[in-house]
Amino acid sequence: MRKCFCSQWQSFVVHGERLCGDMSCEITAVDDLRTDPPTRKCSTSSTNSTNSTSSTSSTNSAGSMATSDGDLDAAAVAIPPSAVVVYVTDDAVSTMSVVGYRGDRTRATVANGDASSSDIHTDRDECSSDDSCNGPDSPTGLKRVGSVYDFGLDGGDSPPPCANHPFAAGPDADLTKVARKQLRMIREVDVAVCHLNHTNTIISKILSSKYLRRWENHQIRLQDDCITSNTPSGFLSKTIGYEAIKDLYPVKRWDSNFKYCLRVVVTNGSYLLQTTNQYLRDQILYSILWKKNVQETQTLLKSQSDPDDMLKELQNIVDFAKNIPLVDDEIFHMPTFIASTLMTRDQEKYCKQSWEKALIGTLRPLIEDCPPSAEMCSFLSHHCKDQSSLPIIKDSLVYTITRILKHNFDFARTLTARTLVQDYIKALYIQDQSGESIRYFLSRVHSASAVCPHNRVLPNMVSTCITAIYSASEELPVNCSEAEFDCYYTNHLRCYIVVLQNISEYSDWLYGLAQLLRPLPFPALLLIRSIFMEDISSVILKIGLHEDCEIHKQVLAVRETKDGWFDLCSPIEAVFCGSSIVWTQLLKTLMACERCKKKKLLKNLKAKHLGTCVSEALKNNKIVMDVLCLMLEWMVVEDLHQRNQIVDTLKSTEFGRKVYDEFMSRQNQLLELQRKGGPQNLSLPARGTDLDLNSMFDCGPFGNLESVDLAFTNVTDTCANTLIKLPSLKVLNLWGTQFGDSGLLIISDHLTNLQVLNLCETKVTDRGIVSLISLINLKKLNLNSTKATVRSVDVLKKKLPGLHEVDVRYSFAW
Repeated sequence: MRKCFCSQWQSFVVHGERLCGDMSCEITAVDDLRTDPPTRKCSTSSTNSTNSTSSTSSTNSAGSMATSDGDLDAAAVAIPPSAVVVYVTDDAVSTMSVVGYRGDRTRATVANGDASSSDIHTDRDECSSDDSCNGPDSPTGLKRVGSVYDFGLDGGDSPPPCANHPFAAGPDADLTKVARKQLRMIREVDVAVCHLNHTNTIISKILSSKYLRRWENHQIRLQDDCITSNTPSGFLSKTIGYEAIKDLYPVKRWDSNFKYCLRVVVTNGSYLLQTTNQYLRDQILYSILWKKNVQETQTLLKSQSDPDDMLKELQNIVDFAKNIPLVDDEIFHMPTFIASTLMTRDQEKYCKQSWEKALIGTLRPLIEDCPPSAEMCSFLSHHCKDQSSLPIIKDSLVYTITRILKHNFDFARTLTARTLVQDYIKALYIQDQSGESIRYFLSRVHSASAVCPHNRVLPNMVSTCITAIYSASEELPVNCSEAEFDCYYTNHLRCYIVVLQNISEYSDWLYGLAQLLRPLPFPALLLIRSIFMEDISSVILKIGLHEDCEIHKQVLAVRETKDGWFDLCSPIEAVFCGSSIVWTQLLKTLMACERCKKKKLLKNLKAKHLGTCVSEALKNNKIVMDVLCLMLEWMVVEDLHQRNQIVDTLKSTEFGRKVYDEFMSRQNQLLELQRKGGPQNLSLPARGTDLDLNSMFDCGPFGNLESVDLAFTNVTDTCANTLIKLPSLKVLNLWGTQFGDSGLLIISDHLTNLQVLNLCETKVTDRGIVSLISLINLKKLNLNSTKATVRSVDVLKKKLPGLHEVDVRYSFAW
């Protein structure tokens, strides 16, 4: 491919080559343009010759552009400020007009032509001069403004574009999106290094030619202030300081075999760094650019004393960090570290409210995208306590707090991060005690979807609130009055309870919240205060009234020797004295659940809350009366004195007498059923139902019944309530039925004499299978074609030493 730079851009085919429209235009190719100023000339007329002469003389001020051919090493010409660059290919003609220059910035317009097959890479090193040569292949940013692309200083939005990359979509494509890359920062890398002398004399040009170059292999290290080699010798026997680097740009086609090189221009010459691919070359390029810009910014800030000038320098490094296509924590941490250093260097000068607000606005893009440093956390916590600054940082800190909560922070080591979250929550509550600000903040933290995708947010948020509550409680006076406690609680503690209340509104967070609150992770000083228990009871009700058994059972104690939220909400306790609404609602949910082990729950109630149940029954509490009758029916209360007390309590009210009469009727039927006599084996016909089984047991005594075969019938979990009336049952066959976990939970509580159980092709899972550990006499178990897993079977074998035969063929997880 050859190029012509003139005022006319039409092309003609002459002897198989495209030339410009002016037939008098002369094109001179240069074999090696790495040595001297360009020798390519274009003369079309006397006027154009004059322009060409002036353009050649203004090379140093205006810059130059070049492109290379497969047959040629390189080609370059000087471009006047208003020249039109014509790319002539076999398929199309593309033009790029240089609109103007401003230091290192160049604005170019792509126009008129399909560039899908044109190579717009400009190898700046192919220009013989060591002066800056701007072009699309320079490491400058690329921002689109209409049809004009701004090649910004040092860094911008994209790495050097490929030959078929940025302009392949046509002149109207968004180059920022097309050419954007995500590069990892390089700190150590193996490269081939070549040193070139300054090419100002013919001798240095000859010595620097491609035939006399010598390459050395080095492992270079990019340090904070210089480039060094791990084997300091040869070309890199001395370090290359960033302040000595005058220019830095990639060279795509230095040699004909397409080596990827990076040229580092220094005072006494230049270095070529050769890599194996373009990606690695771009990594080194932008890594050096970043290190160089950071060092220059730090040097300038050390000499600056005006706060406004410092803000400008910080703004520059923040913009550079936003646009450079590197992915590394240092990119976001370094500007905030520099700002933190400034604040600690001279607090009287810089820690002023107006300057700090301006600093927050400057650092806001980086604060939103990275975890803040310890110094920055302390700085932001200070502004959270200042209510006049809160409107400014309220929205900007949402992303910062969210990032802190999403990452697995070790708050024991990063205390400032946890303090920042706590101060931010407190500031939101002080600004709006209705809780709307906290609700909006949590909606942002949770995410817009129905399920929060970040599994660390909830535990980090809850632990932060609990820690704040503990810290604030330690500052309370030992013998403070109720009024003093209420005032202190409202001002310093309630904000964190409001957070927990809002967290309980999200269904996907409720199970995790229930698990975290189950051990009662609050100071004992608060658990005896009515104002705290009234606020936390709304959270407990959300947990205890949930339809999912895994959630509502979290209100129970972790161990029998401990207390749970259900125990604390007892109306006999001091904090809830005279109010049984919360406790009764929790009890109703627990007793109505088919998956909860009711017999175990009744035993706990008898041990801890029998007096509470008797007291509530005397108040005509119907739910408690049903519970007391169930205690009698399932023989939970064995003590004769306690049984008589329960009977007297039930007979003291009209509804209680009705419940007790129904209990006695069922008891008489049970005694008739368990009377000695009848068959030992019983089989239900195919397609039999729960009603058929229940009506069969009403026919006569079955006291001798030891085996029941319900295989391939339509019985469900409901039949368990009938089967538990046969305590002497030893063999139970449920093959191919609709029996599930709920039925297993009931059976495991009552049929303790069971020895053989067939659950082949049933719906049982690990939850129900594990409950069989209470069947201490079980010897044979068939779990063929079920969803049993290795875990549940291992638990059974460990807990039941008499279980010597378990069939798990074709199981779900085997």
